[in-house]
Order: sequence, then C-alpha cells, then structure tokens
Amino acid sequence: MKRWQGVSLVAASVLVSGLYLIVASQRELTSLEGTLLQFVTLAMGTLGSYALGRESTKEAAKEVIKPHARSAFRRLLSLYESLSRLAFAIQQSKLACAENTKEYFVLDKLDAVVNEQISTADDALEDWKDIIPEELEKLKKVAGIQNGGRVGD
Repeated sequence: MKRWQGVSLVAASVLVSGLYLIVASQRELTSLEGTLLQFVTLAMGTLGSYALGRESTKEAAKEVIKPHARSAFRRLLSLYESLSRLAFAIQQSKLACAENTKEYFVLDKLDAVVNEQISTADDALEDWKDIIPEELEKLKKVAGIQNGGRVGD
C-alpha cells in the first residue's frame, strides 16, 4: 500500500466515526448499525495505520542503511573502474599483437572474462538504485558512469 492510501484510510475512518456520532445524536441506532459502523471504523483505521507504519519502517530502514551502502557502493565503483582499465589494457594489447594468433586468442579469452565481470558489476550498480537512488546518481556523475555504461565509454 502507498502512503496516500494509508492516509486515505485513516481519514475515511475519522469520517465514518464522525458520521456515527452525527447519526447517533439524531436517533437511536440499532445494535447492528452500531456494530457495523464501529467495525468499519476499526477496519479502516487499522489498515491505514498498518500502511503508514509499513511505509515509515521502509524509510527508517533506508536511512539506517545509507551510510553503509555509500561506502559499499564506492568499493564497487573502484572495482568497476579497475575492471574497465583492465579491459582497456587488453584491447590495446590485442591491437599490438594482431599478427600473433596465439597471443591474440589468449587476450581475446581474457577480454571475454573481464567483460563478463564488468556486466556483473553493471548489474550490481543497478541493484543499488533501490537503496540509495539519489546518492547513486551523484556518485555516478563523479565517477563518469553514464546510464550504466562502462567507465571511459
């Protein structure tokens, strides 16, 4: 449930309680009417409180985890940049030994492994969007990562 749904349920609960008081002041309510209005008020208030509590718990958990997430994200960025430098060095070496097929083959295999690790790092960077989206964008700009692309692309 979203925050606005929780607020709406609590507000509706207050309105039903107000309606209950208005009707009860004008005439005698049957026990069924009284029970029904009290049940509806209780149900909406409980659901609304649950929804608001759940949202506030999520926000509190994010605030607790943010400092740890930032440092872990920075380490991930460092690994990512290191892999990117390695991929660049492999590409340069492949160009330098294009005639030597044996060396080229070995470098091509290394290139494939490094690119697979970079793809995994890309996925890990995307996973952080759920936890620290604002900080992620700031750190990506500082590190020079554009839309999940490799550093230096």
